[in-house]
Amino acid sequence: MAVTDEQVGTLEAQLAGRTEEHRRRLNQLDPGDAGQGYSALVAAGLLVAIERRFIRNGRYLPRTDVIDYVATLRASSQVAADALDPHIAERIILTGMEQGDVDDIDDNTVLGHQMFLLAALVADENLHADQLGTFLAEARETADRWLTD
Repeated sequence: MAVTDEQVGTLEAQLAGRTEEHRRRLNQLDPGDAGQGYSALVAAGLLVAIERRFIRNGRYLPRTDVIDYVATLRASSQVAADALDPHIAERIILTGMEQGDVDDIDDNTVLGHQMFLLAALVADENLHADQLGTFLAEARETADRWLTD
């Protein structure tokens, strides 16, 4: 199985801030395919975003930078504070930095946090449409590799 154009378009709508289109497209995804392809695309996109934000000079930033980022994100709005459990959000980022795992957290909770964190990290980058397309292509390539391994 590979990531579909529909899945990429759905994530692109979310990351571009087109909320209604994202919801509509998400509801139209095949549930079986979305369970693997879309989830893998979100996770891969988050990994790409984590690497862009938390690697400097070839090294991961300290754990305190992750804690500070999550605290700042949660303080930015009530929606973020309500959506993100700080410990889960930190663990998800740290997992992307090869410093832990989230095996004991249910898949729906992880996916919800991944989607929120991905949107926040991409928003912080202020990507133009062509840059977002490049970002999504990298995420898709990573997800496709995961799905075929």
